Amino acid sequence: MKIIGITGSSGSGKSFISKILLNKYYNVFIIDADKIAKQMSSIDTLYYKEIVNIFGKNIITEDLEINRVMLAEIIFSDDEKRQKLNSITFKYVVDEIKNIVKLNVDKNVIVIDAPLLFESNLDKICDITLGVVCNEHIKIDRICLRDKLSIKQAKDRLKVQLSDEDLKEKCDYIIENNSDIDCLNKQLEEALFCISI
Repeated sequence: MKIIGITGSSGSGKSFISKILLNKYYNVFIIDADKIAKQMSSIDTLYYKEIVNIFGKNIITEDLEINRVMLAEIIFSDDEKRQKLNSITFKYVVDEIKNIVKLNVDKNVIVIDAPLLFESNLDKICDITLGVVCNEHIKIDRICLRDKLSIKQAKDRLKVQLSDEDLKEKCDYIIENNSDIDCLNKQLEEALFCISI
């Protein structure tokens, strides 16, 4: 079994890379850290209660769910509150991801798709780390389209995430997502050849 950590700033296309791996290789299992965090923050979980305790009941919708748009606005404009949320998230989500890895040791490849791969220390359990980078204007266009945000909001999100330069220093391999699918496939094959996948 090989564990691949995929990371990159918002709009870089890391989840798209994960899907390519899922379709391209046999017996691949994807762990999406954002989806797990969303599932674990459902009503009345410990994670949910800690988030509400720190951010207050104002972030709760009429259906008692966490208003993710409001929470995002708070954490992307307040460094201290973002760090608090990250700390809670790491406490619950990282352990869950490690448990999922243990339950899937029969897979050929496990992909951990995590925007905070290094900040959460999940890179420590990976055999290889792939950083997905692309031009900033492309990221901004993708974020605005996907999340229905303004250009300023998209830029605010990117400002607090690891830069492409940081990723190039930290990751084993870099995938540049500025071109077409053939270019992506070629870069992936070159990276994965090195760990015999």
